[in-house]
Amino acid sequence: MGAWDVVDHPEGVNVIDSTCAFKLKQFPDGLIKKCKACFCVQGDQQVHGVDFFETYAPVVQWTAIQLMLILEVLLGLKSKQGNITAAFVQADVEKGDNIYVEMHQGFKEQGIVLKLKKTLYGLRQSPRAFWLYLTEKMNLCGMEQATFDPCLFIGAEVMCICYVDDLIFWTMSPTLMSWRIN
Repeated sequence: MGAWDVVDHPEGVNVIDSTCAFKLKQFPDGLIKKCKACFCVQGDQQVHGVDFFETYAPVVQWTAIQLMLILEVLLGLKSKQGNITAAFVQADVEKGDNIYVEMHQGFKEQGIVLKLKKTLYGLRQSPRAFWLYLTEKMNLCGMEQATFDPCLFIGAEVMCICYVDDLIFWTMSPTLMSWRIN
């Protein structure tokens, strides 16, 4: 994904620590389904005005969800839920932001750090960067934001609600349900 470059530790910059989050997914009977790992940044070490400036990302309003569920019933819309894998890693770090992260334990080398090119989980600006990325992709697909809720996207034949990295699509045409965001 090209999420970072390995660089020499620059002098006089804030270098943020990193960690890994591990999760074991299980079937209801207890058998292991899969093991997951996520490389995360300790965003609590970021300095406002140095490492980040904007953090706001909208969250869908409950009234928009209610409206779409009512329309689904009244109009007989077909719906499908989806999740964007590795959502925050999809978005680029804003131009001009230089974010440096320590390599994870076991990979550390003296005087070597990671310079981020993509946002990672834990960064304070990651939700905003992903939101801007998602909005751009939705617009490229011909979907515009609703005026009353920026998390509701309306296209010619498809409507979508976004809640962070979870999406719900509605359409009149069952053949359009195979439609996916690339």
